[in-house]
Amino acid sequence: MNILKKKEPLTASQIQLAQLKKELRDCERMLKQTEMLFHMTVDEHLIEARIYELKSLAKVQDHLISSIRQLMSCQSETVHSETVNV
Repeated sequence: MNILKKKEPLTASQIQLAQLKKELRDCERMLKQTEMLFHMTVDEHLIEARIYELKSLAKVQDHLISSIRQLMSCQSETVHSETVNV
């Protein structure tokens, strides 16, 4: 076991995956904050605005999850094809 072993540099897809995961965490945090604000809002016009915000953030969350899944499946296919070709 070599502790001082050099780490492999991250690939572009690994960097992109890490960025997407961070964006997803940020989006989930904003969703929770907006949901709390929604429950505290009493003005009818602001309630509609909060609903719009929640729906918008939910769409962003769906998009990020889809992008992450797609990128992960591409990575696994690449790893599988590399091991088959070796």
